[in-house]
Order: sequence, then structure tokens, then C-alpha cells
Amino acid sequence: MKAYSRGNTAGRSRFESRRLLVVSQVALSLMLVVGALLFVRTFHNLTTLDAGFQQERLLVSNFDFTPLNLPTEQRNAYKKQIREKIRSLRPVQSASSVAIVPLSGSGWNEFISIPDATVQGEVANFNQVSDGFFQTVGTRLIAGRDFNQTDTAESPLVSIVTQTFVNKFLKGQNPVGRNLRVAQAEGQPDKIFQIIGLVNDTKYTDLREEFTPIVFVPESQDKNPDRSSETLADVTTSIKRAAREMNPAIGLEFRVFRTMIKQRLLRERLMATLAGFFGLLAAILAMIGLYGVISYMVVRRKNEIGIRIALGANRNNILSMIMREATILLIAGLAVGTFLALLTASAAKALIFGMQPNDPLTLILAVVVLAAIATLASFLPAKRASTLNPIQALREE
Repeated sequence: MKAYSRGNTAGRSRFESRRLLVVSQVALSLMLVVGALLFVRTFHNLTTLDAGFQQERLLVSNFDFTPLNLPTEQRNAYKKQIREKIRSLRPVQSASSVAIVPLSGSGWNEFISIPDATVQGEVANFNQVSDGFFQTVGTRLIAGRDFNQTDTAESPLVSIVTQTFVNKFLKGQNPVGRNLRVAQAEGQPDKIFQIIGLVNDTKYTDLREEFTPIVFVPESQDKNPDRSSETLADVTTSIKRAAREMNPAIGLEFRVFRTMIKQRLLRERLMATLAGFFGLLAAILAMIGLYGVISYMVVRRKNEIGIRIALGANRNNILSMIMREATILLIAGLAVGTFLALLTASAAKALIFGMQPNDPLTLILAVVVLAAIATLASFLPAKRASTLNPIQALREE
């Protein structure tokens, strides 16, 4: 009995160390699982975000007219010819020109004033588009009209603004018919645009940014065009053929709009993949650790379990006893892990989008997933202990 007591004391010390390791494993696993869920949900939020325009079935085509040496006054007319020819292609649903491709990282802003709204020296983003642009990218026209053939270089300047522009500068009032003054370089008169339409908010340079006030101006009223890009909805072969028919010297470059956006989300995709991998690995290690500790406990208490069964304990009593031990370890690990997760998640606030670092749904989901895995890992040795043959267990001692 003395010898058994000394061995049991040494075994208990090792068992306590194992317990501590399991609690640490569960805590670190929860921290990593929370991080993984935050980054995975961030990537999902960015890829499913309503940016104000459609992202599928759009092809961005960059047309380089430099080799043609076109006179300035002929560029708009030439681009219009190409646009009309591409629109006539059988697979193309809609085509339009845009100076700055949305979410490309490029930008153009101006100082604006609205005389009848006491707005002076405010900054707004600008973009130059052709007629049919909003139809092509799927941006909804809320009020007023789109650009059309009557908006020429000789007609009064016109513009279309977004909902954020109206909310910020016009207090939500109807913008149609208002005048918009754009400051020019010193010595040049300011440009005055009449607002003819209101469109839904759209992202400008990046998916993570808040909606900003945007002013769209028609390409047809630009007297000095120097660049062009066609946003198309189809295959490149038909466009190449149409461009060659116009002039073989035209340079062409194609990018799928959705692919372009995914490339800009490379960091988020990498973070989600790595965090997901390490979160899964940590959960597996925690499951193995808990399984090992409970199995070791069952082996160490085999004699005790045999006596309990011999004295009348049923299988449910044994199962509850083992699971109670596992639950204590699990709760301790989850409590420590929750504290660590909240502490470390705040440091990654700049990388998270669409939720807070202490997002309760993410934390609850991580706890539930890890608890389910740990419960399964504990149930297997507990189930084995409940089916123990007491005669065989006592005979081994």
C-alpha cells in the first residue's frame, strides 16, 4: 500500500502537469480559432460587399491610341466609333468608357463649391465616363438622367453625383438642377457643371474605404482627352477583331474586373488562408491533448472505476464522472482563451473589415466549435471507461 501510494503521488504530479498543458492548449487554440474566423469573415465580407456596381461578367480593356497620332479634336469621335462598334458585337451586352477604373487604386479629386448651398472649398472625387457607363457596371440611377448624345463639348457642362455627395454637401436635398463649381488653376476660370442626375453610392479606390462623394462628368465634353479604357462584358477575341478592323496599330490590354479585384485582396486572402490553417491545426492539437489526458486518467483510475462498477455504479455514472473532469479542463481553457482572444484581436483591428475585433458572433462560434471538438475527444475515452469490465480491472491490480 505504501509503495502504491508513492507511485500514485508521482503519477498525480505528472497528471497535474498534463492538465495544465491541456488548459494552455485549449486557450491558445481558442485564440487562434477566433483569429482565423475574424480573417475568414473579413475576406468573405470584402468579396461579397455591395460596392455599388456589379463585379461579375465585366471585362476591362485598355485601348492605347498613341501609335495612331490622332489630333486632339478627333480623339473623342474616334473612341465613340470604337465604342459603337464594340456595342454592336453579338456577345456584348453593354460597353462604356471610363477614365478611372473603379477599385484600381487610381484617383482624381477636385476642390468644389456649391453656391446655393454655402459649400466652399470641399474635396470630392471625380471620374470621367461615357454615356451608358452606369448601365454597363450596374449602378442604379436614382434621379435625373444619364449622359447622352446631347452632352457635347459645345453644350453646357453637366455632371452626375452620388448619394454620399448629396448627403454630405446638400443635406439630402434633390441635387438635380443645382450648379457645381470646380476650382481651376490660377488664371483660369472655374468650371461650372449642372447636376443632371443622382446615382447610387459606389466604391472608388478600395473596397475597405467608406463611400465618398463622387462627381461623374461626361467624356464627350472633354476638350483634351488623353486616355481611354473600355469596360466590356464579354470575351476578348471579338473586341480584338473589332479593334483590328478599325486600325491594326491600336494597342490592347485586357483584365477581367473580378480577377482584378481578387488580386487587390491578395493580402486578405493570404491572411484568411494562413489563419484558417493554424486555427485548424491548433484545434486538432487541443483535441489530441485532451484525448490523451482523459485516456491517461482512465488508465490511472482503472482500479477505482472497476471498484465503483462493482459497488453498483452504472455506465452513466462513470461516463458523467469522466466527462466532468474533461469539462473542467475545457471551461478553464476556454476562459483563459477568451481573455487572450479579446486581447490579441484588438491588435489586428486595422486588418478586420465589416465587424469589431470583439465581435460576439465570432467569439461564440469559436467557443462552440472548439467545445464540440473537445467534447468529442473526451467522450471516446469516457465511453471506453464506462464499458470497463470490473472483474478484469480488479484482476489486473
